[in-house]
Amino acid sequence: MKVEHLDHIHIAIKDIDKAAELFERLLGIKFCKEGVIEKLGLKWRIAIIGGVGIELLQGISKDDEITKFVEKRGEGVQAISFKVTNLKEEVDEMKAMGIWPVVNVDLPLLREVEFHPKDTHGVQIELAEYKPGHPVAFAAHNQGPSSTVETKFEAKFRVKNILGTTKIAV
Repeated sequence: MKVEHLDHIHIAIKDIDKAAELFERLLGIKFCKEGVIEKLGLKWRIAIIGGVGIELLQGISKDDEITKFVEKRGEGVQAISFKVTNLKEEVDEMKAMGIWPVVNVDLPLLREVEFHPKDTHGVQIELAEYKPGHPVAFAAHNQGPSSTVETKFEAKFRVKNILGTTKIAV
């Protein structure tokens, strides 16, 4: 597998404001981008430390994936994301190893695939491929569009459930 770098860590939490305040004080960081993805039922905030994103995720309904994760496992690391240059090639390699995707995100500036943690020793692995204009890239350089622009961009997402795999497309 050809991984460019550790990209970001998803942390599932109950209260995004309290968690952001704690991590900002604890790590001396600032969460510079945030948004809501209604179709996925979550709020997110991201900060960058040492070139790696810390992404807080809070569910906004009792039936969404993040809320269920927190209820079942408690707050904590939900997934680890790695940046790759050729997502299709890396996904094919994971499948050849018997590791199957459970979530496929396909957006204009971002493509991500998450793999079931039962196949990776309890760690949900995510592979990400994104263009320079994506909010993660902006956050990494602490510049870019306001969260209002990002929210309008995210509002275009629609979610389909295909054979048990969540697919996000524009």
